[in-house]
Amino acid sequence: MTGEEFWLGQSVFEWLSAYGYYVLPILIIFLGPVAGFTAGFFASLGALNPFIVFLVWFFTTTTTDALLFSLGKFGRGLLNRFKRSRGVVEKIDMLEHGPGVSWVNFIKEHYIKLFFFVKISPTVTISDMLAVVGGLLDVEFKRHYIASIMGQMIWSGVFVSMGYYFGGAIQDTSFLINTTGIILGSIFIITVIYIKFLHKHISQKFDDVLIRLKDLFINSGSGENNYTKK
Repeated sequence: MTGEEFWLGQSVFEWLSAYGYYVLPILIIFLGPVAGFTAGFFASLGALNPFIVFLVWFFTTTTTDALLFSLGKFGRGLLNRFKRSRGVVEKIDMLEHGPGVSWVNFIKEHYIKLFFFVKISPTVTISDMLAVVGGLLDVEFKRHYIASIMGQMIWSGVFVSMGYYFGGAIQDTSFLINTTGIILGSIFIITVIYIKFLHKHISQKFDDVLIRLKDLFINSGSGENNYTKK
């Protein structure tokens, strides 16, 4: 790509420089990391500023997290208007106030760690679910926002940087070879450290919660009557 390709009477670079920052939040909402990586790639070619790309992605996603959290915290009336979301609300209420200690109590107690882990994992849909559930469980907004900020700083930084350096790599063969070696070596080291020291611990803590959280949203519509009749 030379940047001289024309679209609507303007070169691609001119179009991206003029409108890219306005379109990027929409693309991030629907495409997530793909949009961030692509924007980082175009930043490496000079069409966008990588720091502005990072900030746009960061604020777009943390704002979306806050809105979903607020929907759970203040939007019960709206959620109760729809069958599937009403089933989720009813299950959460039943588990939170039922006898014994349930997995929703674990979410309330470890919300910051759990949301942070979900944010830096390739589980965008689950992080959205967890934000709504956090609001329904009346988690403090401060705790939610701390986890959202910390996780998104890492997530945005990693993908924008990957796109930026990949764009530089394809223009420089020696840079491509060196960068590929560094990336593969880093991935190998991180994978070994994760498997040896973190995987078992994280799995024991969070796997059951994440599975139940996913099932909660998937099965809420079909299982609503079973819970409301009890």
